[in-house]
Amino acid sequence: MSRRRGVSHRSLPGREGTSPKTSSSLNRPFDRWQRIWEWGIYPLLILVVLVFVTVRPINDPDCWFHMAHGRYFLEHGKVLDRDIFSHTASGREWISSGWFTSVVMQSIFQKWGPPGLTFLVTMTTACIYGLIYVLALKRKAGGELAAIVVLCSILAGYMRFNPRPDLLSLACLPLFLALLQGIDHWNIGKQSPPWYLWLLPLVIAVWANLHAGFLAGLIILWIAVAGVFVQMRQSADGNVPSKFLVIAGITSIAWIANPYGWRIVELAAKIRAIPGVRMLIFEWMPLVYLPGFNLPWPHYVGIAALAALWWLAWKKGASRQKVWHVGGVLFLALFAFWQRRQAGLFATGIPILALPYLEELRNQWEKHRSWLRGAAIGGAVGICTLQYTGALEMGNGLPVTGVNAKMLPCIPTEFLEQMPVPQKLFNSYSMGGYLLYHLGSRLPVFIDGRLDVYDPKVWADYLAAEENRLSIETLRQRYGVNTFAIETRDAFGDPVHLANRLTNSPEWALVFFDDDYAIFVHRAEAASDVLAGEFRLANPFAPQRFLAAVRNAEQRERALREIGSAIKISNGAAAAYALAALAADALGETNTALEYGEQAVMRDPNCPLLQWKP
Repeated sequence: MSRRRGVSHRSLPGREGTSPKTSSSLNRPFDRWQRIWEWGIYPLLILVVLVFVTVRPINDPDCWFHMAHGRYFLEHGKVLDRDIFSHTASGREWISSGWFTSVVMQSIFQKWGPPGLTFLVTMTTACIYGLIYVLALKRKAGGELAAIVVLCSILAGYMRFNPRPDLLSLACLPLFLALLQGIDHWNIGKQSPPWYLWLLPLVIAVWANLHAGFLAGLIILWIAVAGVFVQMRQSADGNVPSKFLVIAGITSIAWIANPYGWRIVELAAKIRAIPGVRMLIFEWMPLVYLPGFNLPWPHYVGIAALAALWWLAWKKGASRQKVWHVGGVLFLALFAFWQRRQAGLFATGIPILALPYLEELRNQWEKHRSWLRGAAIGGAVGICTLQYTGALEMGNGLPVTGVNAKMLPCIPTEFLEQMPVPQKLFNSYSMGGYLLYHLGSRLPVFIDGRLDVYDPKVWADYLAAEENRLSIETLRQRYGVNTFAIETRDAFGDPVHLANRLTNSPEWALVFFDDDYAIFVHRAEAASDVLAGEFRLANPFAPQRFLAAVRNAEQRERALREIGSAIKISNGAAAAYALAALAADALGETNTALEYGEQAVMRDPNCPLLQWKP
């Protein structure tokens, strides 16, 4: 009897026992296709986007002084805690914001050069967004929504994807927040803390040796502790468990496990003490500042889109809302608006704080899955297109590695390596890190991106000299300056620019120039072989004088010889070719003038000498 009953149930269609199997069979192709999108296509799209926005020539001037710190450790086996690279801060305390990251960067650079650093950035960002994407899938956000969140985060943070220690803070923050969210799944008062909460002190200890951004993690930790206190007061469970307070306490002091100990927290105070740093250094400015100093518009779009996604998810996840999540979001938002360089922390932290609410948002948008898929694909293609066209203002074209010689003083540094210029250097701020790395103690810099190392008076005098509030002679008296290596992108037509003031002084000789930089030496202190290469006549800051020399039979030969030398040592700068075109035109050599003019346009179509009229 039982046998017949069993056969009957297995064989009759339409019975309740057969419907789940039939439904599963019908859904299986769809589920398989969805898994292909979630674990294959979307991750590939994200990786392609990361390649586009990270594989670009290095243009960060600060990564070089970080690598100089790492190089010292590799050569001497100890952490460098005093300045040895400048003549204005020699011996002053240097607290590196990320000493171990500097060692890693230098090790990679020594072996693989610029492509190695680029690969480091690409792999680090891939790990960051791989973690965010996988956690979003585990929280049932769905591939489409998870990909959109990641793409918005990339657009909000891409300007911080540089080979420097703060990149590691962008990686540590989401890991730290993901572990901290263990308190959301913990029945406080009735259970022991999840085991992985005990990893929080380890993460902070490691983070403190990678970058000083660990302070942001500690602030959010105590926002979460406050949230737990509020939760416990509103419940009948009583006091916060002592084990959780122990975890929070150990985490709060774990950062001391770094070579500088407690002194690492002095770094922020040193930077704040620098006069006007938040209004004069681009990356330290507020997120929105004056016209001409704002970030590229796609960056703001990414920040706004990421914030909007979090807000929508938060509203839909009413049943899971935690007070500390809001506190963390507000902190990261205010931190980014106060200091634009912290937008990277906002970009990688907000997706983690949105994780608990993405499932509800996905459920609401489920009927629009095809639109979400189109948005994910379109977003990936759009970001790649923006990078290719240069709209992201981080290079353009297809991904390529190398060093951006337009943004970094590569050619003038090569000149300084070969020429024995006088040793007391005054250099433009953005040149300092690159010069410091390549010239080391042979030619100490005046200033560089390590502003916390310098006495605030040095920074103030640097600004005063740049703005013509401090004379060149006074600068010489205070610091013994006898060589100037300066940026000249905005020198043409500005009579108070250092390049023009030095040009008009008979005490100084121009010995190098290209489209972006110039080097002047003091005549009385420069060696004869340095002065032998002086551009006495072929000076781009005095084109009228150059033309007068070309028209003068006695000076013509020297003027033409100098312009030939300028083209050679500047690696064919547009300014040098433009002067050559002016000379050829003045001598009636029209075809030659056109050829030189075309060469100048190829190098820099915006060269001001191309528009200058005698």
